[in-house]
This record gives sequence, C-alpha cells and structure tokens, in this order.
Amino acid sequence: MMSRNDLGAFPAAGPASAAESPLLRMVRETPTDYWNDSCAVSELAYAIERGGSGATSNPSIVFEVLKKEADHWVPRIRELAEANPTWNEFDLSWALMEEMAVRGASVLAPV
Repeated sequence: MMSRNDLGAFPAAGPASAAESPLLRMVRETPTDYWNDSCAVSELAYAIERGGSGATSNPSIVFEVLKKEADHWVPRIRELAEANPTWNEFDLSWALMEEMAVRGASVLAPV
C-alpha cells in the first residue's frame, strides 16, 4: 500500500511508474475497486493513473483538501460568503463540500 510522505502528500512518482504500481496490479488482478480517500485533484489524478475508479469525501477529508488546495478554495469561500450574506458557517461548509465533490467527480468522469 502506498503511504503519504511527511507532508501528507502521496509521492509524485510513486513506485518506478504507474504501470508498475501495486495498486494498479491489484485492480487488474483481483476483483477490487480502488477508491481514493480524498477529493483533492492531484491525489485523484495519482489514483486514476494507478487504477482508481472512485473517491470518497466527508467533512474531515474536505478540511484536508482545503488546506492542500487553499489557493483555489479560500478565494472561492470568500466569493460564496459575499454572494450569500445570510449564510452561516454551516451553509458555507456544505456548499464547499458539494463543490469539492463536483470538482473531484469531473476528474473521475472519464473513468
């Protein structure tokens, strides 16, 4: 199983190549569906190259993605807050989770 590095990210190249990945071999050789436990675009791309066919998302995963992709999401949160002045933190959080899921789904759509 691949592990995250000290920064919490998956190694850029993984094993020697995606073609030699134990994850890809698992998907090809066993009746296993490989779902990535993240909706971060870079992590989904990594998973797809290694046979991934789905992703999971929940509030703690979304928080981790928010930290990793802050350059993308912080401005979007501000836009949502400005466009919806009656929303509270709960409303903003759910809207953010939905947008992250949709963004991740667009990466997975070709799979």
